Formats: sequence, structure tokens, C-alpha cells
Amino acid sequence: MNTGCDQYDLTHLAVCVVCIHLITNGEFDDGTDAAEVAAAGMDRLWGHRALLLDGTELGFSTWSCDGCGDTDHGDRYRAIAVIPTRGGEPS
Repeated sequence: MNTGCDQYDLTHLAVCVVCIHLITNGEFDDGTDAAEVAAAGMDRLWGHRALLLDGTELGFSTWSCDGCGDTDHGDRYRAIAVIPTRGGEPS
């Protein structure tokens, strides 16, 4: 059993505005299906791993969102994926 700092692998992400709302509030409503699409992408990419919001503004990006995979250009913010480890290796 792991104890101490090797218990989790922390992966820094650059996430979109929709992901910020889903991570912090569990919802996002802009009158479109953006929240459902982002939630499906987050589940596909990260499963049941915890995503935590750091909130640091990373600026405008032309890269896809690390949280949900959305390819729309836009502002990105720092989030952290918390991945449990077993024996020091991500599981």
C-alpha cells in the first residue's frame, strides 16, 4: 500500500472554459449541448480520475483542450488530473 507523495501522479492540463465549469460546478448551461459533449470527452479521456482546478490563466490556445479533447480555439486554464498509483506506477 502506498503512503506519502508517491500515492498519486499529478498531470497538469490546459482546459477550456466548459471544463472549468464542469470541474468546479458540475454543470454548464449556455443553451447548447457543450456541457454534454465536454462531459463525454472528459469521461473518455480521464474516466473516474479526479480533475482539480488550479485556475491559472494560460491564455488563448489553438491546441485542443486537455480535459475534454475539444478542438475549438480559446482560452485555457490550468487543471490537474489526480491519478492514483500502485507501487509508484500510475494505475
